Amino acid sequence: MAASSSRAIYAVVLCACLFLPVGCFPGSAPSRMVQFYTLDYAPPVAAPKPLDQAIRVDRFSAAQDYNSAAMVYRPGAYRLAVYQYHRWRTEPGEMVTDYLVRDFRSSGLFRAVFSYRQPEEARFEVEGAVEEFLESREGDGRKAVLALVVTLLDKSKPEAFSKVVFQKRYRAVGPMSDHSPGGFARGMSAAMARLSAEIMSDIVSATGRTDR
Repeated sequence: MAASSSRAIYAVVLCACLFLPVGCFPGSAPSRMVQFYTLDYAPPVAAPKPLDQAIRVDRFSAAQDYNSAAMVYRPGAYRLAVYQYHRWRTEPGEMVTDYLVRDFRSSGLFRAVFSYRQPEEARFEVEGAVEEFLESREGDGRKAVLALVVTLLDKSKPEAFSKVVFQKRYRAVGPMSDHSPGGFARGMSAAMARLSAEIMSDIVSATGRTDR
C-alpha cells in the first residue's frame, strides 16, 4: 500500500514538472520576448483636386517564401533565413495592402478609397501580389528588397479580358545601415514609400485616360 501511494505521488510530481514553464526551474534562462516591427514612413501630401473616381484595394497575396510574419533575409545563394525573436506585426501581403490604402486616402487623389474589409464597390479595383519581401545583398551592401505585381481593373467593362487596365511589376530596394531587424524595417519602409508613390502615379494616369 505504501509503495502504491509513493508511486502515485511521484506521478503527480512528474506531471506538474512537465507543465511548468522552463523559466520556473532554478538556473534556467528566462524566455526571450518576441519583438514586432512594422513600416514607418510619412504618407503623401493631399492633392488640391481629386479625380472624380472611387477605387477599391483588394488584399494582396504573397509568395509562399514571404507568406508569414517572419522577417526573412538571404544569407547566401540558395538560402533563406529568418531573424529569431523578431517578426513583422502582420504578414507582408496584408501590410502592403493597408499602407497602400492609407497612402491613397492621404493623397486626396481619389473621391473615395475602399479597402477589402469594406462592402462598398468601386469602378476601379487594385489587385496585387508580393513577390519579394526580404533583406538581401544588393550591389554594395545589405538592402531591403520589395517587389510587387499590381493589376488595375475597370469593373465597368463587360468582358473579363477588357477589365484589365494595366498589369505591372514594381521593384525597389531600401538602404540598410546594418544587418539587423531595425535596419531591415527602415529599409523596407523606404522601399514601400517609393513603390507606393509609383503605383499611385500610374493609377492616376491610367484612370484619367480611361475616364475621357
